[in-house]
Amino acid sequence: MESASLFRSDQRVGRNKICPVLRQEGPAVLFLTAAATLFFWPLWAAGYYFPKGSGDLWGAWYPVWSFVAEWLRRGVFPLWNHRMMGGDPIFSDVQYGLLNPLNWPLFLAFPIPHWMVLLRGAFPLWLAGTGLYLYLRHSPVWKLKRSSALAGAMAYMFSDPFIITLGNPPFNDAKAWLPWILLGIDQAARHARHIPMVALPVALLLVSGHGEISLYVCTAAGLYAIWQIIEGGWPQGLHRMGRLLLGGLLGIALSAHALLPGIERLPLTDRASVPWELRRGYEFPPAMLVDFLSPAFHGRGVDQFWPSWNRVGSGYIGVVALYLTLPGILGNLRHRRTWFMLGTGILAYAISLGYQGPVYPLMIRLPFFAVAWKTSRAIFLLSFVLAILAAQGVEFLKSGRGRLALLWTAGLLLSGILLWWQAPIWVSVVPEGVHRFRALIGLRFAALLTGASALLGWAASRSRPWGRAGLLLLLLAELVATGALVETEPTPKPDMTHTAALAFLRADPGWFRVDVDPAASGLWPPVFLQMDGFEVPQGMGNAMDLREFHILRWRIPSATHPAYRMLGVKYLIVPKGAPPGGEGIWPVFVDDPTVDIHLNTLALPRAWLVYRTEVVESYGEALERVLDENFRPEELAVVLNGPQLDGTGQGRIEVGYYSPNDGIFFVETDTPAILVLSDTFYPGWRATVDGQPAPIYPTNAAFRGVLVPPGRHRVEMHFRPRSLMIGAGMATIGGWGCIILWLIGRRNR
Repeated sequence: MESASLFRSDQRVGRNKICPVLRQEGPAVLFLTAAATLFFWPLWAAGYYFPKGSGDLWGAWYPVWSFVAEWLRRGVFPLWNHRMMGGDPIFSDVQYGLLNPLNWPLFLAFPIPHWMVLLRGAFPLWLAGTGLYLYLRHSPVWKLKRSSALAGAMAYMFSDPFIITLGNPPFNDAKAWLPWILLGIDQAARHARHIPMVALPVALLLVSGHGEISLYVCTAAGLYAIWQIIEGGWPQGLHRMGRLLLGGLLGIALSAHALLPGIERLPLTDRASVPWELRRGYEFPPAMLVDFLSPAFHGRGVDQFWPSWNRVGSGYIGVVALYLTLPGILGNLRHRRTWFMLGTGILAYAISLGYQGPVYPLMIRLPFFAVAWKTSRAIFLLSFVLAILAAQGVEFLKSGRGRLALLWTAGLLLSGILLWWQAPIWVSVVPEGVHRFRALIGLRFAALLTGASALLGWAASRSRPWGRAGLLLLLLAELVATGALVETEPTPKPDMTHTAALAFLRADPGWFRVDVDPAASGLWPPVFLQMDGFEVPQGMGNAMDLREFHILRWRIPSATHPAYRMLGVKYLIVPKGAPPGGEGIWPVFVDDPTVDIHLNTLALPRAWLVYRTEVVESYGEALERVLDENFRPEELAVVLNGPQLDGTGQGRIEVGYYSPNDGIFFVETDTPAILVLSDTFYPGWRATVDGQPAPIYPTNAAFRGVLVPPGRHRVEMHFRPRSLMIGAGMATIGGWGCIILWLIGRRNR
């Protein structure tokens, strides 16, 4: 009886600790949920979607997510996607998010409903707002009131860096985890039992899918951790450092199953091959600072942006929030937290300038910064800092310090009048026509918001509850009015489904690829063919695509070139009425209203035997050889550091099994031969011949080759990347470390 009573008492204690937090913060989280629902009204009320500025959501991530969901339904977790390029190790491109828990609900649904994809794109904004709200409320550094924290949360979650990348969840996931990491740092620095609170968001950040944003988040979090260590003094600072180092290491370990494969892939990608002199162009122009007042000045959406430089985000957090940063700074200059945030914001802006500023040229000497040259993306850190300072500004106005509030109010009213008056002069640099009209309307709207902010802020400083509520609602109304339609547009009606053409292709039981002529890519995008189950030699246009296959594919001059035969392309999709591609290529299906299908009679099968090899020592040599007009891939295999064969023979291949991660081939040959598979060579593929390990040679510049002795043999290829295995082991250790720390902390508590 006594033990049962103690057990019930312990349960009550646990509930008493948890329930007040839920009761206290539940209404605020519901408010942020309602705010996000209001912001995305075009999706649920008007049937819109958001592909405007970034088609990656539908053109890159959705096809891969659908592929994963399809194979999961079959009981296979695909690490390799054989339907794109010559195959792609999708697990190692973190942007595809196979290991990101936020994507797993989509993987469990096949076919994936469109509403789930839209919700996936919108979710990071809610996650960012909720995280910043909880950070400002429960961090011992801030401990702000509810209305103040809500203002900062909305300013961050609806800021320009989130809005212009709605179609790219990996970007927004990484930004969303920043406040959760800072909250974890605060808690772990003070109590060892909270170390998992920093390890888990760090791990989720690193698997979120965007290395560049993650790098900037880690930089900000690292500086914040150093500040918290220094704040602890001696010797408490040493204890803080130990706890935070342990938390960071556990976070890295938990994400190692994604990090190690990503690091292995990076040197093999298009991004890594960009010359140094071209690693620029996405730097934040100082002229964009005016867009913190009104992003309409330079055009916020992809269809509105008029400057000649590459489109970048402005960091806009709303005029109301921007003005609130002034009392947030001036009224709290005695606090070190204000100076730290100001320093972080200045550093973020300096990084965003890229080579225009003094900071980034020094940082490229550090690991990973050299390949993170789109520095304008660092502006989100400035938005984050401004959102926090705006929350601090609301807190200051609530304190009732009237003199500074009066000066702020008067200054805003005067600024609003000047802004309205000077707006026509400012927009004189904007091209005439709709762009100038939009810029003028944007600045004058900002002027009206300036006056409204001044009046509501003055009311808030006089302890008028409607003043604080009015500021929140004004900020929300501004952000919804200026941002809800930036990246959304009406969902297009389905174009031609190519039903008859699909039926024609599906009637062919063979194993082949289908290529889409660039002129027909808008009529029948290659990703649609992928989602219909066909293999295509195109990639996603992603900077992390594998370089060697891309170089080979796009340097083949025509479909009649001998090297094109290696791709296994049996059918070509061309615009309606396009002439035949050359000798051996002619139309076989012309009943589609927009495209024709041509048959490539010269295509080699997807796997074939070759009895003569030419051994080379580099990829460049192999590429030069296979692009020669006299190259005959059915007679000769160019093998990188492989076996030398110079014979003739006969043989045949039976495909026993082929899936994303495995392939089984039954090969019969009368003399030694190279089995050439037109799938991309990549570390992690293992081969066996009759159960005995056999090397896989890079063949014909980008493909795989296995030496097969005379006789009948079973050749197997399995994708078992060592980087994933080692990473999974480290993640397991990190997981157990977090569990043990949690159990120890619970027992001590």
